[in-house]
Amino acid sequence: MTDSTQILIEVAAFTPNAALTAYKAGAHRIELCSGYAEGGLSPSAATILWVREKVPLQIHVMVRPRIGDFVYNETEKEIMLRDILFCKEHRVGGIVAGALTQEGEIDEDFVAEMVQAAYPMSFTFHRAFDVCRDLPAVLESLIRCGVHRVLTSGGKANCIAGLQTISGLLKQAKGRIIILPGGGINPENVNEIVGLKGINEIHLSGKKLVQSKMTKHSPVTFTSKDVVDDYRWFECEPVIIETLRKKLKS
Repeated sequence: MTDSTQILIEVAAFTPNAALTAYKAGAHRIELCSGYAEGGLSPSAATILWVREKVPLQIHVMVRPRIGDFVYNETEKEIMLRDILFCKEHRVGGIVAGALTQEGEIDEDFVAEMVQAAYPMSFTFHRAFDVCRDLPAVLESLIRCGVHRVLTSGGKANCIAGLQTISGLLKQAKGRIIILPGGGINPENVNEIVGLKGINEIHLSGKKLVQSKMTKHSPVTFTSKDVVDDYRWFECEPVIIETLRKKLKS
């Protein structure tokens, strides 16, 4: 039996209201982002301040200045450091960020600089980890940089597919860094994931697709056509969070 009080549930919220909904549904921590379709981007300053005011949970803020790869130029690095300092000034609980080299390895110098800038906030390296060439070697690199946790699906499309790799990473970590499984976690598979020895935290979005109430009058579009578009986006579905909590108790 899994005691749900031992498993911290982090919910990725892509709108301010999603963060508030996730809190009311029983989330323990919020990863605050924008841009679901882009894989998660930095939220606005006003969003960060509003969520800090309205949601009495630990808030970890995504710092990612653009869509695309995780190889950043000097301008982008300067902006990321400024975002981190803004979050520290306003007593945010943690930062979620990452940076890679062209060879698919950790940009150790810049990651270490971000960790230092973020101190004493918690620092999570996001799923850029999952596109690296050698995950065990990259894990050691993150530990050297002082990263507190790594969000991962085990280098696969979702946590179930990456379960064996996640298990190996847990054994390798030996408590030196938190392994945070994320990617495809839902009430139906959560107990399989938390059954791995050493899992104390999980990450999910618990999202639902919502439809705009606005009547469409024009063929003009501002987004690339995909699951989300000008008239559809994701918010948090509280039933998913509530059901997952109940599953953890069973």
